[in-house]
Amino acid sequence: MNTYSNCREHSRSWSLGWQLMLMLVVACCLVTVQAQAQNAMLKDSSFVALPGHKLEVRLDFDMPPPSPRAYSIDSPPRLVLDLFGASNDIGRRQLDIRTGAVESLSLAETEGRLRVVANLNEMVGYDAYAEGNSLFLVFGGAPGLPAVSSSAPARAAPAPAPAAPAPAAASTYGTGMPAIQGTRVQGIDFERLDGGHGRVLISMSDDKAGLDIVEEGNNVVVNLQGATLSGSLNQRVDVQDFATPVMFIDSMSSGRNTTILVKPGAAPYDYMAYQTGNQLVLDFKPITYAEEERRKQDRFPYTGEKIDLNFQDVEIRSVLQIIAEVAEMNLVVGDEVGGNITLRLKNVPWDQALDLVLKTNGLAKREVGNVMLIGSAQTIAERERAELEAQKQVKELAPLLTEFIQVDFRKASEMKGRVEEAKLVSERGFIMADDETNVLMVRETAAQIEEIRDTLRRFDVEVAQVLIEARIVSASADFQKDLGIRWGMAGIDERKNSSFVIDGGSPSNTPQFVQGFPDTGNSNLMVDLGVTPQSSFVFSYIRDNFLLSAELSALQTEGKAEIVSQPKVITTNGKPGLIESGVQIPYQTVEDGEVNIEFEDATLKLEVTPQLNPGDRITLDLDITQDSVGAVLPNGEVSINTNQLQTTVNVADGDTVVLGGVFRNESVNNLSKTPFFGDIPVIKNFFRKRETSNTKTELLIFITPKLIRESLAVQ
Repeated sequence: MNTYSNCREHSRSWSLGWQLMLMLVVACCLVTVQAQAQNAMLKDSSFVALPGHKLEVRLDFDMPPPSPRAYSIDSPPRLVLDLFGASNDIGRRQLDIRTGAVESLSLAETEGRLRVVANLNEMVGYDAYAEGNSLFLVFGGAPGLPAVSSSAPARAAPAPAPAAPAPAAASTYGTGMPAIQGTRVQGIDFERLDGGHGRVLISMSDDKAGLDIVEEGNNVVVNLQGATLSGSLNQRVDVQDFATPVMFIDSMSSGRNTTILVKPGAAPYDYMAYQTGNQLVLDFKPITYAEEERRKQDRFPYTGEKIDLNFQDVEIRSVLQIIAEVAEMNLVVGDEVGGNITLRLKNVPWDQALDLVLKTNGLAKREVGNVMLIGSAQTIAERERAELEAQKQVKELAPLLTEFIQVDFRKASEMKGRVEEAKLVSERGFIMADDETNVLMVRETAAQIEEIRDTLRRFDVEVAQVLIEARIVSASADFQKDLGIRWGMAGIDERKNSSFVIDGGSPSNTPQFVQGFPDTGNSNLMVDLGVTPQSSFVFSYIRDNFLLSAELSALQTEGKAEIVSQPKVITTNGKPGLIESGVQIPYQTVEDGEVNIEFEDATLKLEVTPQLNPGDRITLDLDITQDSVGAVLPNGEVSINTNQLQTTVNVADGDTVVLGGVFRNESVNNLSKTPFFGDIPVIKNFFRKRETSNTKTELLIFITPKLIRESLAVQ
């Protein structure tokens, strides 16, 4: 009985213990559930590009979010926001953005807080504010960490009752973008630019549609919130034949939202999006794989071996020792370095981990060979400042020496100015130039004299010379054809008691009628439309008392001329060269009643300044003028025909390029005729004279630069 009673008592105690443990577990679960229920759960995220190169990121929670605590990291540029009492419930830990200065957002949940890390291309300013159950992060502007504003209620206070509807601007963020009414996509075009670039043009009825551009895989997705798409544009456009990074453009509409998917090929590319008025432009540029890799390195400059560090309250010296062993470098740590650190880094380059440890503890490092010196930033700065002061004192106490330096290719005075401009002469020393012997006299310390010599070796070098040859070709072709006629007639009719005489002429030159026919001549022609000079054909007809005389005259002239001017000039790199040849034309001027003779130049001029570029290419600043004596004016003065060209070109050594040209074609058709008779069919040509001329002129200007090398100089 005693044994049985003992067993029952023992069983009761075990049962009671299990009940207590079960109650404790349930209580813990209830506490955990209650704690989770009090956390603000992140439900959704979105972002939108704003004017002024800004980006707005929206984080939607199931309740008003807590105020974030923020700090930044300069290298790599990052912004870290800690939301205590928040949890991640969207099922993702990485949000790819790649818009503006923001590459992505990383979400990490630990110890009752949600950490949001913005991975940036460069440090920019930001602003954070809460509105309802949403937290808005605006990136852009000057770098800095402004005070975080929040309109969310405090966590200890109960949630306020629903108030009146929020303003339209705030309530339109339900989809992550403003819901604007009335915007319509009117056209989607594509064009190929120089260099294989592709451009997508999206035309809209206005500029009020919300814009959201994201990268999904290798595709670029343009979301236009509050914009509708016509049925004719709801299709796929194949643009592969344009040979640009873009392969297809897919357009689709869902309700009052439009999505445009730009699908590039597999080759690497870069793109830029901007909006001007009612048009959204996306430019796609092909890049090489090497350039893509270089851009990745520029965004992330750390190249060390990746390591994992997970320490809780460990000495900083121990962490530095571990990093030095991974880097295979010798380590010297100053006495002022101390304290503990807690860090958790996974798959991070060792040089990035080292920078994080140093910056978070106010430390700095210096590397000399394979030795790494670490100390407080203030101590290292003071040590370097002391070293500079010591060097300055040594320099001030160093003895002065006098050196004579021969200048070979430049003027000594010019080199003296270069040295003084570089501030290489101290207050104790001096420098003097003698252009006759082209020698510099320098009195300075030995170290300073050596630095002056190094500077002179950079500047005192032989300057390349360039031969510039211009050819100005002026060609002209003239053609003239004239056709005219001269004719006259005379007659006399004698009847019973009277005579009737007919003759050509004018009242001022009517001839005397003497014994029958008048004395005919040029002044008695009825039609005098002949050509002078001329090739003529004359015939006369006389019968009874009638005389007819006619002369057909014609002239045709042709002329061709070609004038080639070929000025040449040699000059040094960066120095202007000028050659000019011509005449001076005198003309009179009257001033205060006094007659003066002045001269105007009519010259052929070549003025050029060459600049050598890498790859034996030469940039030429040219001013070419070709003047010639023109026609003599009625007052006796002479006009000047002017041709001038001013330009800047880049030409390879020895190549010839056409700088420009002028072609002129002048056609003239003149018709002289006798009124009324010159318009009568059949006989009108007997009362007409025709003159036809055609003049063509052409001006071409060529330029050929040549580097003068040693072999050419010897010749």
